[in-house]
This record gives sequence, C-alpha cells and structure tokens, in this order.
Amino acid sequence: MNRIVASPIAVAPKSDLAAPIARIVLLLTLAVCVVVPHSFQVATAALLGMSLILSLLVVRQSDWLQRLMTTYLLGVAITAFYIWLGTVHRAPRAASNQTIIVYIVAPFMWLMIGTVLYQQFGLERVTRILIRLTWAAIASVAAFFYLFLAFGVEAVRVLNENANVNVTEGFAGASILVYGSLIFLTGAVFAQPTMIKGRLARLILPGLLILCALTSGRSALILSVPIGALVGALLRGRIRKGHGEGQGLSVLLPTITLGVVGFAVLVVIDLFVDWFDLFVIFEIFYDELTSGGGSERTEQVGALWEGVQQSYGLGVGHGIGVPYLRSAEFPWRYEVIPMATLLRVGFIGTLVYMSTFIVYGLELARRSGGRLLRPEDVYMAGGFAAAAFAAFTNPYIESFVFQWMYFLPVLGLGVVANPGRGG
Repeated sequence: MNRIVASPIAVAPKSDLAAPIARIVLLLTLAVCVVVPHSFQVATAALLGMSLILSLLVVRQSDWLQRLMTTYLLGVAITAFYIWLGTVHRAPRAASNQTIIVYIVAPFMWLMIGTVLYQQFGLERVTRILIRLTWAAIASVAAFFYLFLAFGVEAVRVLNENANVNVTEGFAGASILVYGSLIFLTGAVFAQPTMIKGRLARLILPGLLILCALTSGRSALILSVPIGALVGALLRGRIRKGHGEGQGLSVLLPTITLGVVGFAVLVVIDLFVDWFDLFVIFEIFYDELTSGGGSERTEQVGALWEGVQQSYGLGVGHGIGVPYLRSAEFPWRYEVIPMATLLRVGFIGTLVYMSTFIVYGLELARRSGGRLLRPEDVYMAGGFAAAAFAAFTNPYIESFVFQWMYFLPVLGLGVVANPGRGG
C-alpha cells in the first residue's frame, strides 16, 4: 500500500515576509518626517505607528542597541518618577500625557525604527537617502516661498496652518517647519560634503543650503553651517585609511571648497538680489547671538534657573512650570530644553536623559582617537552637533517627528546591517 507523504512547504519566517514592507514604510516615514514635518499630523502618526509595528517584527539582536536600551530604560524610570512628582504638585493631565509620548513612546519608537533602517539598508545607504531628502527639503522651501508670494497663504496652509513669509526691509524669513530638518541636514553636509555624489552637486547643494539658511530667519539654521564645518575639520582627519581621506590636502580641500562656495553665494546675493540685504540679516543674527537668543529666551533662562535653585537641583516634576509664561496653552513648555530639563528632573535626571548621547560621544571619541571613523560617521556627527545646539533655542528634541535627528546618528555608529543588506 502506497503511503501518501505530504511534501513540506517552505514557509518564510514572519520577519522575512515583513521586511520588504518594512523597508517601504520606513522610507516613506523618514521622508515625511524630514521633508514635511508636522504638515500631515494624522498621516504621520499613522506611518510612525506602522513603522514601529513592522520594526518590532523584523528587528534583529544588536549589541549596540542593547547598550542604548539600558540608557533608555533608565530614562523611563526617571520619567515615571518625575511624572508622579509632577502629579503630586498638581501638574495638568495633558502635561503628563505629553511627557509619556515625548520621553517614553517616541524615543523607543525611534530606537526601533532607526535600528531597522540601518539593519535593512546599512549606514552608507541611509546617508545617501538623507542626501536625497536634503534636495527635497530645499525644493519644499522654494515651493513654499513661491506659492505663498504668488498665490497667498491659502496655497501653503496644508503645510503650516500659521504660514507666513516676510521679505520686507531687507529681511527674509518664513514659518516653515522643514527648517528644523535642515538644521541637521546642513550641519551634516558641511561636516562631510564628500558624501554628495558628483562634483557639480557637491558645489550646488552646499550653496543652496547657505541660501536656505540666510532666507530662513532662523539663527539656529545659520549656525548649523559653521558648526558642521567645524565638526568636519576636527573629525575628517580621523577617518580610517581606505575611505578616501587621510591627512593633508584631502582633509582641508572640503573646507576650502565650502569656503569658496559660501563666498560665491554671498557675492551673488549681494550683486543680483535686491529684495534681500545681507547686512540686515547678519545684523539680526549677530544681535540674537550676542543676546543669547533674544530677550525672551534670556528671560526664560533666568526664570528657569531660579526654579532650579529653589528646588535645590532635585527637580520639580514634569508638567510644572515657573512664573515666566511662554505659552498660554501649554504653560509647562519652554524653548530652552536643557534648562527646562534641569527644572523638571534635576541634575541627576538630566544626566540620565543625556546618558544615551554620552555613550554616543564616548564611542565617537574612542573611534576618533584610533582613526576608526567612517565618512558617514563624520556626516552624522555634524548633523547631530547642529541639532544638539538647536536644543538651546528650539524644542525639536521634544517633538516625536524631529527625534530622528538625535537618534539616527547615535544608532548609526554601532548598528550593523544585516548580511547582504549593507552598501
């Protein structure tokens, strides 16, 4: 009697089935968060949720991720305690809910999304993707200016409900949220311009970024140019051999090229653009720089520091503010994040929150000392430095949409691509 034997059917693991979908969704999520941040909030939240679920399905074990998860869990413990303390001090329920999203949910989400991005694409490809998104971000700025000036506020309301463009009396500025992304992208490009493929593009892209910065009305974006250039000058000489850069001219040439490009952009603006006055721009920039970000931020820092002293540096709890009111709708929010963090969670809590970035800085320093850096590491470090400095003037790190600027560089330093996925 013949026995019928069922032939085995190869069933792909769930992670293998989910990986192609995850790659598409992750790329779309990153593009939305970089190019049109906060413009389509419901769609963005849905994409982030899908990205997190798919990332949890396909993420693989990573020693670097485990180290970062340790610092994350310490931060969760600090957050939970200071949410409780804030509740004791009658913090609004909305403040507690926002704290959970910003300090617990969003960091975990970007740790997972960032890890899977690098595991699926590799550091080099993620960097190339960010370069392409830089072009898209610049195009969105140009489109915003054109549509607003040609057709009015209704033409750009989909991008920003409070859209505005100011090009009066030699000043230029716009209320477009992609400038937050451009702070990171500009710092990254000016740290490692050789990541841009093509000699002509290597001249055009930095020039366009300078133009975006000067017409943004954002001091943090203008500052990202010298911050990125400085990071690059310090780190490019520490790139390991075999990556096309070493000592001497190969290290100095990008800095020299960027200087020439910057000077050329300034000359072109001065000679051919009559609605834009460089003297006015730099005068405003200098005033903000020397005044510590303007009188509002200076007063804010003073009020926050007074609150820190009154709590003896122990922290007053999340959701608790000081007499200085920055927002009537959200009185517990402030723009100077480092000082606001000291007020909320004290010195020890602030160190715990910083521990993820301290681990990143120590590993970056170790690799720099051993000349083990990759060009992509320098690129990411330039973007991170610019975004970190911006935390003193804008609450980007407290936005779940902008936290990619802070976690992608950290994860990129140690997460390894899956076999066959890098490059």
